Amino acid sequence: MSVRIVSTVQNSYSNNVIGILPGAKNPQESVIYSGHWDHLGNKADSGGEDHIFNGAIDNADGVAAALEIGEAFAALNPRPDRSIMILLPTLEESGLLGSRYYAEHPLLPLAKVVGVINMDALPIIGRTKDFSVSGFGQNDLQELLVEALATQGRVAKDEPFPERGFYFRSDHFNFARKGVPALHARAGIDHLSKGEAYGRAEVEEYTALRYHKPSDAFDPQWDYAGIVEDLQVYYVIGRKLAQAGVWPGWKADSEFKAIRDASAAERP
Repeated sequence: MSVRIVSTVQNSYSNNVIGILPGAKNPQESVIYSGHWDHLGNKADSGGEDHIFNGAIDNADGVAAALEIGEAFAALNPRPDRSIMILLPTLEESGLLGSRYYAEHPLLPLAKVVGVINMDALPIIGRTKDFSVSGFGQNDLQELLVEALATQGRVAKDEPFPERGFYFRSDHFNFARKGVPALHARAGIDHLSKGEAYGRAEVEEYTALRYHKPSDAFDPQWDYAGIVEDLQVYYVIGRKLAQAGVWPGWKADSEFKAIRDASAAERP
């Protein structure tokens, strides 16, 4: 038996988009907000009449969130002690390539990145009682998340679909594997007024009918009340991280702890 495989190699070029607000006291120390800007483009063989993969939730809403948070930090006077980086990686959908490149060629030292907050495919289902954490219990950023959520009367929970391996499927992972504490968390499924069954059904409907499909498009009927609360949580965590002296770490049983500990001498 013999097999013949014909393959075509195509080279392409794409850019990460980065904005940095220099810290007032410790500009080499930084907090990173990330959200990939790429999606799947235009596919003529996708079937149906619409061939444009808009990526409204995956991940235009994450990009919008990062830009809004960046604008909020830029308006602060005085500026935070540490630098704030807005990182919009490319080619997340092609294997996390943009964030991988940045992690290999950082503009600011990774040993002095206090934490990464990654925003990817943020659910827009209205207000929820919970927040879903991928990689639950991995690092100290989760404690800051719990504190911020408490002011809204919300709680942090393990992700509802752990079998899908989300912690290893988005851009924060390329920082985690370099030892940088990284948080990938978003609104949960326990809807404030309609309950958990409703939220679970909404997420499942998105996954089945819109995820990585042309139908992932803007809907003027979206309820933004929940995602506004989510952005407030991300912002509050970043404000705390941006003050000098705070250095979150990995939990003792995390596979990323030893990598971070190896660079301890590079931090104050």
